[in-house]
Amino acid sequence: MEDQPGRVFFAGILSEQLNVHVDVRGTKQREDVVALVRAALGVPGGGRVLADVVRLCEGASAAAAFERLLTPGGHPADAAVPLSGPLSPRDMDAALALLAAVKGQLPEAALRDALARDLRCDMPPRLSPEQLFTYVAELNAQPDGLPPALLLIEHAAGLVAAPAWQQALSGWSRGWAERAGLLASLRRRRSKRAESTADPAIPRCLVVAVEPADDGSGDILVRPWLNTVPGYWQPQPSMPETISLDGLGGAVERALRQVVRLAPGGAVEPRSDGAEAMPPYVEFVLPYELLNHNVAGLAVRSGDGSPLPLGLKYAVHLRSLERMRTDDVLVRAQWLERWTRLQRHGITVHGWRSSDTDGLNEWQAALAADPDRTAAVLDAPDGNPALHVLKAAIAEGVPLAVWDRRGTFLEERREVVTAVFAAVQRPAQLPLVIHRLRRRAETDAAGPLLLGRHIAFFWDDPHRLVDIQTAADDDLVDEHDTAYTDSAHTIDSEGTPV
Repeated sequence: MEDQPGRVFFAGILSEQLNVHVDVRGTKQREDVVALVRAALGVPGGGRVLADVVRLCEGASAAAAFERLLTPGGHPADAAVPLSGPLSPRDMDAALALLAAVKGQLPEAALRDALARDLRCDMPPRLSPEQLFTYVAELNAQPDGLPPALLLIEHAAGLVAAPAWQQALSGWSRGWAERAGLLASLRRRRSKRAESTADPAIPRCLVVAVEPADDGSGDILVRPWLNTVPGYWQPQPSMPETISLDGLGGAVERALRQVVRLAPGGAVEPRSDGAEAMPPYVEFVLPYELLNHNVAGLAVRSGDGSPLPLGLKYAVHLRSLERMRTDDVLVRAQWLERWTRLQRHGITVHGWRSSDTDGLNEWQAALAADPDRTAAVLDAPDGNPALHVLKAAIAEGVPLAVWDRRGTFLEERREVVTAVFAAVQRPAQLPLVIHRLRRRAETDAAGPLLLGRHIAFFWDDPHRLVDIQTAADDDLVDEHDTAYTDSAHTIDSEGTPV
């Protein structure tokens, strides 16, 4: 790892063994090592593959050290956790028999999502409970010593309706944990699970953070974050890339393909109440100068078909990079306040036209004086003063903004937006309405003339943050820092990141 060619060589072997492209920038040793380890641990069984590649390149003793780190109880911080070992064949047979008996009672999608949330990684779709159990039986145990297979049985017990089967499944888990000396860990898990509740406003989501590379090249640094389980905000970081702006569509496509249920063509599961299912969100956290970029029109390929606009299959939103990173408590408080008003009282527009005679200061003062204004309808922020108006709206906490990317937002098109806002009974429905507008424009012969092809939709939820660590911060991360593995902000009851 001490020289750049060595890291590139190691990454090449690891890519072949994982069957996943592993890219290293080659500029900083710590950044490259983090990328290599993250890529390996993001693949089921990847820890063993990483140790095998270390054995090939560095020898058996170095590989043994890696294996001790990846074994429950092997790390000094886990010294109090007893080695549990794999499930015995008898344990496996008993668990599989229970799952086979309750197969018709278990909602497979709910079981998979619950397990993915617990393990903080995506689970393959369309597996029966027995197949999923066999799959996770090969994964490493959790830091508290509990194997993923046991967690699957725990979630199965919570999802079956019959009390007798609930007791049978829970009894299997308790029996195994008691024999392994992990009963206290199991009790903590159960207590934590009982306290957690799903939030229906949290979507299955890919968040793409974009910032200038600041290396004089004009390139951008793309940091994807994947939230694969709806109802819970646990975004996991994916591999960052430094690319040209023209390559943004390819970077988004690669990030989507890392998660089967977010990939182009992946199934969108129907809602139990029969309502139209919300497609996965793709949200772009962009600096001011890129907010008018046509991200909904980025071409994404599905298999061998022709590339199609991203907005055809996904609900695409814009978010502010500067506001997400701000440490200005006033800006954050105003953002939270207007978002809360939007959700409770609906959409109230503060509009702006480039032909308005009032100056920017007067427009911002009117907005600041009226906290009930929760949305902005603007001319495109393609230069001064339009960009300054959008910056002012963001600074004042406005969480919703719409504009026509082509420039002037003509009155007849503003009327379309007014009608859309009026038709929405709950603000949470708006992303789906905008998605329908875009989808209709992409499939209609008159699409290039329709607003849906050109509408920019700024939808910035202050409760769904991602922790964006820049390359400059890497030098500050010591060897014990967990910033790369526990990357999602915790949000307290008031919506403040802690």
